[in-house]
Amino acid sequence: MDHRQSTLASASIETGQTTIRASVLNEQVIEVAPGWMAALEGALPHARYRAIALYDARGEVLHCTSTDFGIEFRQALNDALDAFVLGAARESRFLRGDGTRTAVMLALRDLHSALQGVCLLVVEDTPAEEEDPASRFLTPAVQTILADIASEIAQTLHAIPAQKPQKPKPPVPLPLEAVYAQIREQEVVLRVQQLVRLRKAEGVRRFEVLLRHMVDGEEQSPERVMQTAANHGLASMIDRRVIGELIGWLHRNSAVWKKDPPAFSVNLSDAAVTEPHFISFVESCLQKSGLPPGLIGVEFSERVCLTNPNEVKPALDVFARIGVPVAIDDFNVVGAGMPILDHPAVRLLKLDAELTTNALQHRLTQARVVGLVQTAKVMGLQTVAKRVQSGDHSNWLTALGVDFVQSFDTSPPVALDSLIHG
Repeated sequence: MDHRQSTLASASIETGQTTIRASVLNEQVIEVAPGWMAALEGALPHARYRAIALYDARGEVLHCTSTDFGIEFRQALNDALDAFVLGAARESRFLRGDGTRTAVMLALRDLHSALQGVCLLVVEDTPAEEEDPASRFLTPAVQTILADIASEIAQTLHAIPAQKPQKPKPPVPLPLEAVYAQIREQEVVLRVQQLVRLRKAEGVRRFEVLLRHMVDGEEQSPERVMQTAANHGLASMIDRRVIGELIGWLHRNSAVWKKDPPAFSVNLSDAAVTEPHFISFVESCLQKSGLPPGLIGVEFSERVCLTNPNEVKPALDVFARIGVPVAIDDFNVVGAGMPILDHPAVRLLKLDAELTTNALQHRLTQARVVGLVQTAKVMGLQTVAKRVQSGDHSNWLTALGVDFVQSFDTSPPVALDSLIHG
């Protein structure tokens, strides 16, 4: 192969609107069999073709003698690859181009008949309609050379070790003090969402405390900061701030709870529930605050109850002793057998929204919800359904005996200060 052909073989080849990039295998394949093209060109019928190209089974160019390939031939190449893969007995395919040009595609199959690529010929003397264009080229000598080329491609592919993907570099961790500062300096904003009572019986007004952050004067959800804290084992720091802010607000606004005491529930992270230091912090704060029992409660997921029962049980003992009612969040049928449901600290079950929102569409889900609500009633626990839609959904839950619903539609979050005038 001369220098011009070698340069073409390793370069990007323009084909109309498409650029076909040279295969990374190209130089190694040509180096293994430098006489390929000379032998193939010598075996092909004289003056039958204008240009020749070899492609591997991915459609990447291995060799090309001309840049004069129209976009229609590129699509034909893709079609030929599909046809040769689907039909193991197919050896050729052709496409009539503009004017007198025809593209002839010959399968490159190795000695095991596995497709390794395509040989594309651009032919000038277009054959008659009834003539098979490929038959003129598939002489025994050409077939032998094509099989040799395909075998060389297969051997070269197997000889090249697969490149292992580079592992992404781990992010540079923030210094611990920077993480502490990031959590401390976040401006904490507390909102409350009221649980709407479904039944008319008298009861305590219940609110879940929701955390928000102020960033550049705008209120944002806390997921980003909470994830940063969790990544460094500092999730309970945020829970400490919420507890501290809530106690401080209740001290400043005692009129809210002295006449008609509500009940506030703080949603704790899994890490906080399993951390003895955090439980001791809550106990110390509430004992020093002088607030009445039941005013501040907590809630945490069924998940942490199932995965860390040995840590959750001591926490429940402390909460029961200091008068902190507990709600189990995202409660599902999985946890129905948890012994902690019988613990005096547990007062409320928040049913998994994935169950209740689909209950009217699926009978099995409906039966599971009925079972959970009946279990709660027998055990003297109240129930909450989340993300409740109005109409039939709400009516069914009411008839079932669910005590509360929690929904952004029925009761959107409001500022803590709105309770002063409520």
